[in-house]
Amino acid sequence: MKKNVSIAVAATAVATLAGAENAHADQVTDAQSNNVVVTPSNEVANQETLNQAKETQKQAEQNKADADLQVKSAEQDVKSSQDATKQAQDQLSKNNVDAKQKQAELDAAKQAEQNAKDAINNQADNLAQAQKDAAKQDDVVAQKQTQTDAAQKQADETKTANKQAQTEKQANDAKADAAQKKQKQAQTELDNVKKAPSIDAAQKQVTQNQKQVDDATKIAQQKDAANKSAQQDLADKKAKQTDLLAKQKDAKAKLDKTPKQLVEKNPNKVTRATPTDKAGDAKNAQLIGSDAELPLTLKEPKELATGVEKRSGDYANWYFVDKNRDKSAKLQVKNGRMDINQQRELAQYSLTLINAYRKQNGLPPLIMTEKTWQAIMDAQLTLRDSDDKYVDQHSRTKANPTDLFRSGTAQNIGFGNAQTMLEAKVEIANYLTAMAYKDLDSANGHHDALLMPVEKGHIIVVVPMVDYVGSKGAHGQWNYVTDFIDYADMDLTGDPVTPEEAAKSVGMDQMIPEVVDTNDDNDTITRDNPAYAQAQAEYDQLTTELNAANTAVTEAQATSTKTQTEATQANADLAQAQAQLDESKAALQSAIDADNLTSAQIKALQEKLAAATAENQQAQADKAASDARAAKTEANDVAAQNELAQSRSELAEAKAKQSALHARVAELSSTKELNDRLVQAQAAIAEAEKAQIHATAAVEQAQANLTQAQSALKAAQTKLAEAKHNQAAAKDALDAAKQAVKDAQAKVDQDRLNKDGGLEITSPDEDKANPQVPNESRPDAKQDGQVELPSEDTDNISTDDTHVESETPNTTEKHIGVQTPTDVTTPKTSDKDITSKKVTTPSTQMTKSEKQLPNTGSSQTGLLTILGSLLFASVSGLWFRKRQ
Repeated sequence: MKKNVSIAVAATAVATLAGAENAHADQVTDAQSNNVVVTPSNEVANQETLNQAKETQKQAEQNKADADLQVKSAEQDVKSSQDATKQAQDQLSKNNVDAKQKQAELDAAKQAEQNAKDAINNQADNLAQAQKDAAKQDDVVAQKQTQTDAAQKQADETKTANKQAQTEKQANDAKADAAQKKQKQAQTELDNVKKAPSIDAAQKQVTQNQKQVDDATKIAQQKDAANKSAQQDLADKKAKQTDLLAKQKDAKAKLDKTPKQLVEKNPNKVTRATPTDKAGDAKNAQLIGSDAELPLTLKEPKELATGVEKRSGDYANWYFVDKNRDKSAKLQVKNGRMDINQQRELAQYSLTLINAYRKQNGLPPLIMTEKTWQAIMDAQLTLRDSDDKYVDQHSRTKANPTDLFRSGTAQNIGFGNAQTMLEAKVEIANYLTAMAYKDLDSANGHHDALLMPVEKGHIIVVVPMVDYVGSKGAHGQWNYVTDFIDYADMDLTGDPVTPEEAAKSVGMDQMIPEVVDTNDDNDTITRDNPAYAQAQAEYDQLTTELNAANTAVTEAQATSTKTQTEATQANADLAQAQAQLDESKAALQSAIDADNLTSAQIKALQEKLAAATAENQQAQADKAASDARAAKTEANDVAAQNELAQSRSELAEAKAKQSALHARVAELSSTKELNDRLVQAQAAIAEAEKAQIHATAAVEQAQANLTQAQSALKAAQTKLAEAKHNQAAAKDALDAAKQAVKDAQAKVDQDRLNKDGGLEITSPDEDKANPQVPNESRPDAKQDGQVELPSEDTDNISTDDTHVESETPNTTEKHIGVQTPTDVTTPKTSDKDITSKKVTTPSTQMTKSEKQLPNTGSSQTGLLTILGSLLFASVSGLWFRKRQ
């Protein structure tokens, strides 16, 4: 099966109003009578004026450059003078400091000389006094030595006496302690005999204590049994706790080894198709069976990118439909039009691919609104339905659903023969890939329309649509038409509008969005692991049981501690009761023994106590006497030691003063040192006087250097001021020269525009007061005022091959769907006259009106410059054949 697809582009020439700020054209001739005769003499004169102005500008630029160099040189001189002045100031400061230092050194040397002279004059008197002081100090030292020797002797005697007294005191203390204990023991024995309890009372106490022991024994046995039971319960619960802890540890190890999630191959992954490396290679293509597999971006085919396939000439498709899997809706035609919902869906897909391609090339997206899409599509399809001449050809409508001025338009056309929505989208992907990457035969006209730049203050609206041509189409029953409309930020009268007003005018409050990519393109999916959940449940269950066991152990431990404490207390109570019983039994036995004592035994004990008391009294008296003696001897010893230390200190101080006085005598006995000091001081004075003279000279020289540097700096600053004045004058002269060149160039440009007169231009909106714009042109149209018409030879169209039509002047074959201006005048000039030649082409669609713009009231005459000559790009068609 064969399917022919064709692409064509119509680019609109764009004119630009340019000039000085606040300058507007005072008068623009109507486009329908644009014949202006240019007098050659005026043209020559204007050209000469321009040449002279350029020479003047050139000289002014040289003068400005010379002035800049003078300023730079003067600035360097000022900088050098400033550095020299700073250096001179620093040197002067340094020399002043040095001079002050040298003066201080001279003053110090003179003072040293005077000190040496004074010392020599006073030496004899000082020696006599020093000898007298030394002899007196010798007597003091002898006296202090005698005192110290006596203090040492006294200290030795008191120390020996104190030692003897302390020894005697210790012996009497021991005797007194023994006698006191002996007396207390005798008193205790006598008291025990006198205070012996009665046998009845002792027996009663024994009976009472025996009952307490029996009761305590019973309680202790009960507490011991309860404690034993609690200890066993605690051991059982600890064993269970240990078992659960081990099981929980195993469960935790199992949980840690089990992956929480499983990574598996994604069964729902859908990969979007990419172009085949080689055009028409359906065998190796990724067949497209659903919208999810459609490309959402344009990608350059490999053989085009590597240069294996040329960017001109014939080519086939790069994307192919899998008809066995194609479940998309059939294309519907009602009343000669494609179903509106299908139109919108295909338009959204075209918008998505176009904006993706623009994004790849760093351009902002184009917009599609319900308002402009509906209105312009309806107008275009109505126009195309009105005449069969538009089948497979470009169409141009005057429709403008906005209040904005249209500054440019372009139109791309592709052809196809799809039966389903999926096939139509694949055809759109193929012809947009061709326009983007294989458009050399059309001078990249389709490519440039896709990448129209959005100037500041402009809005470009894209209107994709599908025209049903049925059997009338030479390349299929569908014409894929895409309009690009560039709206400027001005209304139909030429007045500027705000961005908000422009956005509202094109209907940006109801934007038609691009296709949203909802594919899941992950290679793998992650899901929860049921084994992990089971392991987690086991671990959680064991953790719960372990927590309960821990609580039980804690409670059992508390119970065990309580019963153990109670058992311990019960046994302690029993032991205390038993001790009281034993004590009462002993008391009973003592009562029995005491009852057996005789009066003679009591009397003997009384005599023993009296003897012990007398002995203790004597020992205590001896102890008191020895304590007093020991205290006195200890005080004497301390006083003697203190007096000895004082004597030694005074002796050492006297000896130190004695040594110093004798050293002073020895020093004053010699005059050589003083004479040497005087000679050294005089030599230092001579050296200091020389240094002070040199320092003073250096200060005077530094002051002279500073004065000279300051004068040089002042001269350099004056020179710099003059150079800057000259620089400003040169700049003013250069600005005036540039303005003269600009004015002369405007006149020459006007002469050239007038020579190209005689164009007959038809306004697309004659009933509206549109601003004056000379023409519409493609962004890549020529700017030299020439129009290259493509050949109308249509006999060489191949049904087996693909051809891309070129928009360059060198195109010589296979031009179909060409759309060029009507009555385009190609000017031809000579040195003497200006003539015109009209060339009429089959179709006229790209037009703009020129109207008179209002004067702004500026005193400066506005200049209308045509940055692009009146150029109409040849409309080209891109033909290619698709084989299956």
